Amino acid sequence: MFQKDFFKLTGLYTLGVIGIFYACWMVLQWVLPEARLDLVQTLSTAFGINLPNDMDLTAAEEEGRMFSVVIVIAALSIGLILLNVFFSAVITARFIRPKVKLLTSSRGVLSTTWNPATPYMLVRMSNFYGADLVDVNVNVVLTVEEVRQSGAGTEQFMCYLPVQDFTPQRILVMEQRTPWSLAVPADILLGNSLTKNYHFKPGKPIVASFSAGKKILSVKRTLQILIQGTDARSYSHFVIHRRIPIDEQDGSKYNLLLHKGSFKSLPLRIEDESDLEQVTD
Repeated sequence: MFQKDFFKLTGLYTLGVIGIFYACWMVLQWVLPEARLDLVQTLSTAFGINLPNDMDLTAAEEEGRMFSVVIVIAALSIGLILLNVFFSAVITARFIRPKVKLLTSSRGVLSTTWNPATPYMLVRMSNFYGADLVDVNVNVVLTVEEVRQSGAGTEQFMCYLPVQDFTPQRILVMEQRTPWSLAVPADILLGNSLTKNYHFKPGKPIVASFSAGKKILSVKRTLQILIQGTDARSYSHFVIHRRIPIDEQDGSKYNLLLHKGSFKSLPLRIEDESDLEQVTD
């Protein structure tokens, strides 16, 4: 959907082009008075249309023809301007800033494979783009959406809790089709300016709100992943956002959305995108 500014700019372009054509015409009439220039004849000739000089037209019809020709010329100019803008945008998007294909698994895994004493939430990711990616940085945030009791009604709140302790936070070179595992601790205390010591432990029922003293009716938790880096082929920057659902709770009914087990072992180079989804119990 186009914004209002787009239509405003297009309208200003149109008025500007019409004004420029009319001003040029007035200058030509002043410079060449003996030529007795006819606006419709002149502009039509520019398109290769030769109109006879003895056309039986009324003054109103001549004015209408003149106005129509000016509108056509203005529309042509506006069309060329828009094509130039959109063509440049397409070239930039396709060749200068190509779409990097860095994929993650659609579902996370709750696993103790790495450390039996500490559970981790694992997310698989791999570079399926046609070039290596360099200086890839990852940021992870836990979002908690709560519906809480508020007097006789309810209220909805969402809290962002940055996760500082996870690996890998930076990948110097992400080669093509090499699988990576993003590991986030699944039994940690998180906090921000609103709340302190929020116990994040997926797999267990959620007993406390991120706001002290509030009674929660339902909760939904999601892992937000922001991946940034540089394409080694075009040296352009890219930003990719992924959401991994963790768990949800409605009243006392808890539902873990992570797979409880581990990811299937993969070779150092994978061929298919579906390999990122392979899990074992």
